Amino acid sequence: MSTEGALSAALAFVPNWWQETAHEVALDHLLIDWARVCQWHACGFVWTSDSSEPVIRTVQAGNLVAAPQPLEVPDALRRIKQGETTVFYSAPGTGGRVFAGVQPGGRALGLVWAERAVGEHWNEAELAYLGLTAKVMERSPAVAALIGPVINPEKLNQRLGDAAIIAGRMAHDFDNILTGIIGFADLAQPMLPAGSQAANFVAEISKVGQRGIQFTQQLHQLSRSGQVKPNPSALAGAIAKEESRLRSSLHSTLRIEKELSPTLPMVAIEAGPLQVVIGHLLENAVEACPQGGVIRIAARTIELTEADARSYLGKTTGGSHVLVTITDSGVGIKPEVRRRLFVEPFFTTKVRHRGLGLAIVYRVLCAHRAGIQIDQVPPPGAGTQVRVVLPLAATRSPATAGASATRPVAGGTINTTVVGG
Repeated sequence: MSTEGALSAALAFVPNWWQETAHEVALDHLLIDWARVCQWHACGFVWTSDSSEPVIRTVQAGNLVAAPQPLEVPDALRRIKQGETTVFYSAPGTGGRVFAGVQPGGRALGLVWAERAVGEHWNEAELAYLGLTAKVMERSPAVAALIGPVINPEKLNQRLGDAAIIAGRMAHDFDNILTGIIGFADLAQPMLPAGSQAANFVAEISKVGQRGIQFTQQLHQLSRSGQVKPNPSALAGAIAKEESRLRSSLHSTLRIEKELSPTLPMVAIEAGPLQVVIGHLLENAVEACPQGGVIRIAARTIELTEADARSYLGKTTGGSHVLVTITDSGVGIKPEVRRRLFVEPFFTTKVRHRGLGLAIVYRVLCAHRAGIQIDQVPPPGAGTQVRVVLPLAATRSPATAGASATRPVAGGTINTTVVGG
């Protein structure tokens, strides 16, 4: 790409990365065409994740080849996470190899790379072009077809915000209707013979009304979830309260293990919204283990780079955070389900649910500059792993311990609750 004409042809190729496709081989064809247009000696794409098989695509001499990832990948990932846009390496037998970061919304950092032939040299325009291509690829349907959903966090938050306005209005109207239904059912109940068919019917009307109230409460949560309430709160206390609330719905052999440091700092999110987030995530974990099993809750402080922050869905940024990990031993997320989470804002696989839980969690986290990841448990384990990062409050204070017994472990404490008996 040493001539002005070659650079113009390379720039004209850029929109091709945005062509609509659902085929996993689409990226292969794009890389081959890209190498031809840009006259690369070789090029490729590398994407790795803790929860899935690595994706490695390599084009050499105009053909897709089976090859290991370039040796420079680990160092290139490290340097790009530290803020470099492109990274150059003097690879033997080449004119140099350059890497740029590709990071779709809420996904791990990947790399696109290109290589010049011996005797050819990279210039500043080509380095800038590779960085531009990497940014375009972050929202490429071809990349999404290969590695999973590519989500636009801003668009998702806007869609949920619009839905929240409607939800708030509907919830208010339904509250008035349901209050009348439940109220008159309760007034009628004492007037009917105990155990009669009419009394049973009225009792069922009251129960249905109460279930309706539970649904409108979720609508209210969605409506209010975008409110910013950054008053400091203790994570351990929120976990303990939600665990206590869910205790009656747990399977007799379900075990909950907690690993929380006794010096865990306060987080910049009020107790109410924090409990909503923890509650919905724990409910999902419990429902994933209908026959019992293990739910593990861990929390620790971490330092996020800007690249780390972009791997979470939400509005988190680099800096000090508390990382909360909730892992269940259920069957995990099926690939077809993983592709639809957050892409379809109210997607759910549960017959009696409306997909509001994760929508509420996402809006609360966005409002408080936090983020979320949902993945399969890395092999050889099974189940689902949810990571949430919460910014630290300005004033730090040790979290209060939960009600269950504790025993010390390296780096914190582990609390185990066995339900049943």
